[in-house]
Amino acid sequence: MWKSVKIIGQGGFGVVKMATVDQEDEDGHLPPVIAVKSALLVHSESLQKEREAFSDLEGSPYLVHCYKADASEEDGVLYYNLLLEYANGGSLADRVKHGSRLCEEEARKYTKSMLNGLRHIHEGGYVHCDIKPGNVLLVDGAAKIANLGLAKKIAEKNHNRSGLRGTTMYMAPEAVAEGDYGAKGDIWALGCTVLQLLTGKPPWDFKENEDKWNVLYRIGFSDKLPKIPWSGMSEEAIDFLRKCLVRDPRLRWSSDMLMKHAFVTSSGKAAAKKTAREAPEKSSTAAVREAASREDSLSCKPNRLLMMMKRRAQELDTCRAHKKKKGMGLGGPDPICA
Repeated sequence: MWKSVKIIGQGGFGVVKMATVDQEDEDGHLPPVIAVKSALLVHSESLQKEREAFSDLEGSPYLVHCYKADASEEDGVLYYNLLLEYANGGSLADRVKHGSRLCEEEARKYTKSMLNGLRHIHEGGYVHCDIKPGNVLLVDGAAKIANLGLAKKIAEKNHNRSGLRGTTMYMAPEAVAEGDYGAKGDIWALGCTVLQLLTGKPPWDFKENEDKWNVLYRIGFSDKLPKIPWSGMSEEAIDFLRKCLVRDPRLRWSSDMLMKHAFVTSSGKAAAKKTAREAPEKSSTAAVREAASREDSLSCKPNRLLMMMKRRAQELDTCRAHKKKKGMGLGGPDPICA
């Protein structure tokens, strides 16, 4: 029914291939070109759960469409496949490669689509858990949320079951610190994503070869926030980001509230009337340029990871206290972080 053309992506789940359809589907019609997400049948639990999520959430034009699932055999090995809508425009991550950024009018349009998609996901009883530019695909110019592989049902218990899931740069503080997932965690990730669209930079700064635990500590155990530049953005954009990037999820706006925000509801032409004096500079270091692309999605057991995170936090606090006692400055890197 379909024939693989080339591999266009891969991850811990398996691979994504561009494929052509060579005959009519028995249940209807498939488009001439589709995307096929495949994994070994014996290791396809994640894809089967993703298929279940797609089935529960079908009907939204703001989510990539899943046509069906099937099985195939290659060299005597069985594979489980999801047949998905092909994104001919790539992803939003492709649009912000190498420090490129979107004009505000375009960012507003994509933000509205993402909010509509998230509202549908949340009303359907799910949390996406991995919103980021790479998981928002462009189909004929329209932004659609993809990759429900880490999605979880809101009714599922958070603690001691779900684990730490998502992509480090876009994780919400409560997810890192407590393994707590909810709809507001997707809103934090949305804020990180929109910030990256508008600046061309990852939401968190980090140095080349910096320990990923330092970033996780910053997110989950400090009072820091992703830096929102005060130049190069409209007041509406800045305020929208400030409503998303609130450490306390209780004070973070919901998707319904954000849909009424001026950044989403106002005309795109209003974006041209910037309060900024200059556009943000593009990244000049390879580390920042490649930051988003080298972040891996995580899905692991919470007890061990959270214990490691808390131990890491204690080590950092001990280190800082030692430096203070010795009269050393606190501006340089911590020895245990080097």
